[in-house]
Amino acid sequence: MSDAVDPSPEGQSRPRKKGSVRPERRLALLALYQFDSGLSGDIDSVRAALESASEMNDAGEEPDLSTAAARVEARDPDAAAARAQLIEDGLGFASMVWEHRADADQAVRPYTAEWPIHRQPVVDRNALRLGWYAFTHAGDPVAIAIDEAVELAKTFSTERSGAFVNAVLDRVAKAASGTEP
Repeated sequence: MSDAVDPSPEGQSRPRKKGSVRPERRLALLALYQFDSGLSGDIDSVRAALESASEMNDAGEEPDLSTAAARVEARDPDAAAARAQLIEDGLGFASMVWEHRADADQAVRPYTAEWPIHRQPVVDRNALRLGWYAFTHAGDPVAIAIDEAVELAKTFSTERSGAFVNAVLDRVAKAASGTEP
């Protein structure tokens, strides 16, 4: 897998493997799902759902706390503070994406005529919004924004969702840069 440079919120860069997703972006997609399911006005409920999700690994499984070392690590205050910060970062990013969802939906509409926004699976719709926002407003390089959105769609949606999200965001990015025929 190739390495890419990933801008962090602090303006620093950190290496990122192609095909990986920053934890705060994973949490952002989960928050967007909650928002799209009617909880956009209940931030406390969304935060509680993210707290529960942040304890699971990438496969959606709870950590094995059968060893003493794992139980000590789970109670580590530094780890808890880091988890809390990831949740706030993810929630903040999701809130910004949600605020710009109409613009994102407008940008993808020409490329989703067969699958209008209201017919798209909730995860796909929000992966598109997240990817679009990441390269249009958050300053992410287009390739990283699309890669993360694709990985999120592949992880949380259907077998074909990754290809759908990739194709749509690629065309949106090309149109935005003036390279779309």
